[in-house]
Amino acid sequence: MKYDISFYKKYGKRYKKHSINEKKNKNKASYGLACKSNIATNMLILLLFAFISSTLIFFNLFLPQKAFSYQAAKIKPKNIKIPSSSITLLDDTNERITPKFRDILIQHEKIKVITKKGIEKYSELSFPFSLKNQKLKIYFIKIIKPNGKIININLKNLKTVTAPFNMNAPIFSNQLLKTIQLPELVKNSIIDYKYKTITVKPYMKDNFFTEDYFGGLSPVKKSIYKLSIPANMYYKYAEYKMHVKPQIKKTNKEIILKWILINRKKITPENFGPGESFIVPHVMISSVKTWNDVAKWYSTLTKDQIMPDKNLRNFIKKITYSKKSESYKIKAIYNFVAKKIRYVGYEFGIDGYKPSNVNKIFKNRLGDCKDHATLFMSMLRTIGIKAYPVLIPTVMIPDMNPALPTPFVFDHEITVIKVNGNIKKMLNKFILANTYNAKHGNMHYDMRFSPIVKVDGSSFLFADTTSNVTTFGDLPNMDQGRNVLIVMHDRGLVAKTPIFPPEYNSIIIRENASINKNGTLISNINSTYTGAYDMYKRYVFASISKRKKLSKILKNINSITPKAILLKYSIKNANSMDKYFIENISFKAKKYTAENKKFFLIRLPIRIRTILSKIAILKHRKYPLKLGYNFSERNLIKLNIPKGYTLSFEPAHIDYSNKIGSFSAGYMIKNNHIFFHSIFDVYGYKISQQDYPAARKLFNKTIKYLSDQILIAKK
Repeated sequence: MKYDISFYKKYGKRYKKHSINEKKNKNKASYGLACKSNIATNMLILLLFAFISSTLIFFNLFLPQKAFSYQAAKIKPKNIKIPSSSITLLDDTNERITPKFRDILIQHEKIKVITKKGIEKYSELSFPFSLKNQKLKIYFIKIIKPNGKIININLKNLKTVTAPFNMNAPIFSNQLLKTIQLPELVKNSIIDYKYKTITVKPYMKDNFFTEDYFGGLSPVKKSIYKLSIPANMYYKYAEYKMHVKPQIKKTNKEIILKWILINRKKITPENFGPGESFIVPHVMISSVKTWNDVAKWYSTLTKDQIMPDKNLRNFIKKITYSKKSESYKIKAIYNFVAKKIRYVGYEFGIDGYKPSNVNKIFKNRLGDCKDHATLFMSMLRTIGIKAYPVLIPTVMIPDMNPALPTPFVFDHEITVIKVNGNIKKMLNKFILANTYNAKHGNMHYDMRFSPIVKVDGSSFLFADTTSNVTTFGDLPNMDQGRNVLIVMHDRGLVAKTPIFPPEYNSIIIRENASINKNGTLISNINSTYTGAYDMYKRYVFASISKRKKLSKILKNINSITPKAILLKYSIKNANSMDKYFIENISFKAKKYTAENKKFFLIRLPIRIRTILSKIAILKHRKYPLKLGYNFSERNLIKLNIPKGYTLSFEPAHIDYSNKIGSFSAGYMIKNNHIFFHSIFDVYGYKISQQDYPAARKLFNKTIKYLSDQILIAKK
């Protein structure tokens, strides 16, 4: 089955309408470099308390594609068994690569619809294709009723439509869809269809690269993938989550690889775990011999696009003239590209990989990820800084396999700066200055960390200007910890992007609260955000109305106590690319604690408990726990209590740590003030199944301590 991972990622948030057929619809093709670090969805998945994620915007390479149905799939709690909405009875993919590297794919699918949800999911079938690069032929579409009656769908009713348009990350594409409604579907019907696509011309000359997914999340009775290539053609394959080996047959004319999967059970994802493309069995095959070949190919696409004209050179001089050092010049250029170049994706043929001309990007003030990276690189080179494009797979798709060279695995492009000793010293100073913990003497701060990485004896700093809320020196979470290809002209250098430690992604909460004899609480909260949290807050500030902001704030304080009234709200540095985001909230809550003249029972208003309980709900995990980033939260609370009262009971000081992180907290009283502090650090980028018990233990200890109440009694 050909799973169109690009289409799913690109339009996925709005149209999760099963382009995956629970993967059934593995429409192989559209690949390329147009991923928007659209913080919208990026924020939702990767941040722990305000999760950052990204609606990944893929560019299509228009390889042979898989039909898919357009219905949204909702993930249910993973500890509850849910019957499958459908069963794939047959998934038969026959693919052939010709001597001229044409890719001919014939797909035959039989899907049994089980439930009402399955009927909704498959009520419309869609077949993506590229008008310019592909030929599509649909042989038949049938519905076999439970009583055996066969309904042949009239193919004249197929409609050709353009791909859905996402306003948050606009893509202009030549991808079309053949769609058709299936109104005759009932429970236990079988959908039977067959079609062929021919990809006329490969974008990487004299090479092919392809993949196949063996079903989706639903059970699969039989899945077959057969690939035929000319006998003298080089190939290499890699298998993922596969338990069967291919049958390989060689003749004088061709090599045939054939995988057969029988009676594969339903696959159930887990909350905060890897997505479908990670856990569904699949194979990738490529004829590309080395990463240098990929680098040469990409350099050829960009060589005529990167030379700045007079207007651009003059502008570069203007914004860097007053800067004292190269580091400040780099930062000025970064801020311009990140803030002033609007994201718009182009997907017309080879433009799925080829960036626009830098002068056009500068003039129009818009471009996609590869345009951002190319303009930033070109501007840096103009002031004598060595910079290169970086092809990267974001965290939403499987990581690049260094042993299998292919451009097929990249959905995004960023930039890397080669730094020397002087620049490195200044850049580290910038980066540390952006970290709250370093400025304020956090003893837990790891001064050994630097986002500057060494590869083959050279030092590099990665930068993603596509994200207009990411400060220079930081990286969006989706770019961290990924195998990447640095394109150094004709040389392809494999590297790994850094994973930022907890203190780089921090929330520091200072709260000054007072409670009176009637149990009324008045609280003033100052919150400082860095790293991933800083990005999220900037995104929210920029993307929603003032009314919605206030609504979110009210929701937050009402999660502390439902009787809260907002008194005051303000923010600082929302548009700054140099300073961290600061938020100030004041609220009042009557009867926060029950009225009693002799004592109060109080639980301090800390909001971390609910989120942690959701993460630690499973006793065991089949897949890794992927929070997508490391994080730190610090609480410093001063609670003023009425005169004549004292702290009568409080939980004992805790100081717990294990391989996943640490939690320390405690109380003290001075005069009529109760002071509480807590520090919670977690290495949560990716926690293996083996380490999950340690994470669960840390989370549960934290939840328990923060859930305990303190007793304030009359002296």
